[in-house]
Amino acid sequence: MASPPRLVSRTAAALSERRARLDALLARVSGPPGGETLHDLRVALRRIAALARLTGDVPRKGDGKALRAAARDLRRALSMRRTQDVARSLLLARFRRDPRRRAVAVRLAARLAKEGDPGPSPERTRALLARLRRTFTRRDLAFARLHDPLTGTADPGAEKTLAKSVRRRLRRAAKRLRDAGTPGPAGLHPARILARDLRYGLEFAGDAMPAPDALVPLLAEFQDAAGHAHDLAELIGEVRRLAGRSRAAARREALRLLPPLLGAEERAVARAQASSRRLLARLELSELEWS
Repeated sequence: MASPPRLVSRTAAALSERRARLDALLARVSGPPGGETLHDLRVALRRIAALARLTGDVPRKGDGKALRAAARDLRRALSMRRTQDVARSLLLARFRRDPRRRAVAVRLAARLAKEGDPGPSPERTRALLARLRRTFTRRDLAFARLHDPLTGTADPGAEKTLAKSVRRRLRRAAKRLRDAGTPGPAGLHPARILARDLRYGLEFAGDAMPAPDALVPLLAEFQDAAGHAHDLAELIGEVRRLAGRSRAAARREALRLLPPLLGAEERAVARAQASSRRLLARLELSELEWS
């Protein structure tokens, strides 16, 4: 197996880019994040965690765990708020032009907003961010030490170890996705996570591994389709929960929202499964090797 050129440098550049992206997003936030900013922030944190997992065995095995955990913990602290934001948006959008159900959807969306999770406290957020920045600094320094400042080249042993580790992890991610097969409704979200991890890894590898040209668009398509089906499933769960906490008349009104939502979910699942089949067919033809 030929090692890709300057993989250590590629990792250092990716760390720098992800840190800059995170700082740019945080600069837009003056209070608890919401809407698209919150979505973008959570995506940035997922990408940070994915990179830390993919390159975590350099310089030493497990060195990326601290950065991965710090990014994961901040993302999880923001997750409930994001779930409720998406549920409200979907609820209002789905019934905006439905005169029979629109008023009920607006009332349920207002209830979701009223009881919405405020997210972590400012103190907790500052602590999680400080931890994330410390771990970023340690990873930056670790990769900086692998470079020879006189020649501009990286330590050959680190390059070899990193290439072997990244290839192994990408092949393992592809195998897990193939083994999952075309998922049923309950398996869409786990399969989406597998697809996301493989996509982020292939995007990191870039032109050093030819597979991204064929696979990344299909992985992104499946992520979007499975994500929409998952959002609808969570919305249905929220509607049922709110209906269960309502008096009889309000419960009946809330339950009237379920038939169109269940139909939309069924169609979304079918689209995600069709996307999964296209992805798996292409994945079977892919050899994840360095060029």
